[in-house]
Amino acid sequence: MGEAATRLPGVRFEVRPPATQVSPLRTDIAGFIGPTWRGPVNEAARVEGWRAYQELFGELTHGADTAYAVRGYFENGGEVAYVVRLLGGPEIHAEGLWKVGEVDAVNDRWEPSAPGSAGFRAAVFRVVATTPGNWANDLKVRFRYRRRGPQGRAEVDIEVRPARGAPESLPGLPAADLAEEVAKRSRLIRLVVAQPAPPSAASPGPLAKVWDAVALAGGVEAPPGRDDYDAGARLLAETREVALMAAPDLHVMPGGETARDDMIALMAALAEEKHDRQVVAETPPGRSNVPAVLAWLGELRAGLDEAFPRSLAFYHPRLAVPDPLGGLVAPLREISPVGHVAGVISRLDRERGAHHTPANAEIYQAVDLARRYGAEEQGALAMGGINPLLCAPGNGLVIWGGRTAHNPALGSGGLFLAHRRLIHRLIRAIRRVAEPLVFEVNGPDLWLILARAITSVLLEAWHAGALKGDMPEQAFRVRCDESTNPRESEDAGEVLCEVLLAPAAPMEFIALRIAITREGRLEAIEA
Repeated sequence: MGEAATRLPGVRFEVRPPATQVSPLRTDIAGFIGPTWRGPVNEAARVEGWRAYQELFGELTHGADTAYAVRGYFENGGEVAYVVRLLGGPEIHAEGLWKVGEVDAVNDRWEPSAPGSAGFRAAVFRVVATTPGNWANDLKVRFRYRRRGPQGRAEVDIEVRPARGAPESLPGLPAADLAEEVAKRSRLIRLVVAQPAPPSAASPGPLAKVWDAVALAGGVEAPPGRDDYDAGARLLAETREVALMAAPDLHVMPGGETARDDMIALMAALAEEKHDRQVVAETPPGRSNVPAVLAWLGELRAGLDEAFPRSLAFYHPRLAVPDPLGGLVAPLREISPVGHVAGVISRLDRERGAHHTPANAEIYQAVDLARRYGAEEQGALAMGGINPLLCAPGNGLVIWGGRTAHNPALGSGGLFLAHRRLIHRLIRAIRRVAEPLVFEVNGPDLWLILARAITSVLLEAWHAGALKGDMPEQAFRVRCDESTNPRESEDAGEVLCEVLLAPAAPMEFIALRIAITREGRLEAIEA
């Protein structure tokens, strides 16, 4: 709407997107790190839905699973995700030159053929892709000029056509403020002055002008390495809303399986340090038979701190999903299951709560499994700490396991994913009620306030069925008094609260006794 029109009396409507609601209490938000088609590099970008992802990060790519995983996350019920684009090597943008008009070098004036009266601030603009990488190579930009537009000023229409994806149209841009307006409205290009415009014009120039398309070139990118993944994982760990961390393309990171295992260990350490997030990962694609997969997990556990595996949840095998890039020759593509699984976890979190086991739930928009396993092999995977994906008659593809990578031989503490996610949810809630109290005077009054705040959070969890017991006293206990805060801790400005929980244990096995009575009836009695 033009400036003159906004001064007319009347009613006008402006459509604005709703303000983004950021809540550190949510445990249904996943964060992904990996290479994407385009987008900001080394930045945790919040996207709400697949279309928002495409607006910022572009299309699916042949060489990476990250975009497919994010698509699967949203297809399976995820609402919000954070995405960190990783890019190896130098960050070089594709660019091209747009020559607005000829300049008389002797008199420093526009030539008569140039749009000299339009107020352009440059005789030559550099047309630069908004983000680095080779995605903008062969991107074409067309410029159309008219000396007098509907608003009574010189205007430029810009059409941007990338090699892949939807084109972009920027009509009616003021010639005098072209670079600023492009920066406001374009998601694909920016204009940078390469040669300033001369101070005056010998003639007003043509009424209209159309230039040949400017083709961008020179964009460069390389696959991300260990340092890039390291920085991306740390960025996700510092993003408060993220409760699930995943790296769909970790299996192709340079350095082989050793580098991959080191990266998984780092992500587990970061998640364990925060105490409020879970790493969703896959087993090495090169190991498909069950003994090899379990042997790998044993080796991984041996190199980790004893507590780290409880922050990991592994899923196997890979999924076959529709691939529009494959055409008729290869309509399906095998990808990491972490995106689809994270979407299922996110969906069930909002439907039932973080304390419900994210298992026995259908996986949407996946066609098949990369490999089928029998019941004994599935049982071995599940008992070994790897959650199998299976094809259930009548239900399609489902998640058939709700355990972390914790070693069952060390006990059940940290073994169940539902318990870990319940703790993550409680820690986030307790952190919210406790953080405003950090500058209060340390003493009995503060201890009482803190104990009440934590108790209110735990009461909500008990009423939701996350904790067992017929009475709150059977479900949890909060102690914050002189016994947990001796004089030396009080003098040091520290407060310690002891919280004991009795989480409701998930039911994994149902044993039935089948009997035939003398009358010939079949009876099933739960053991």
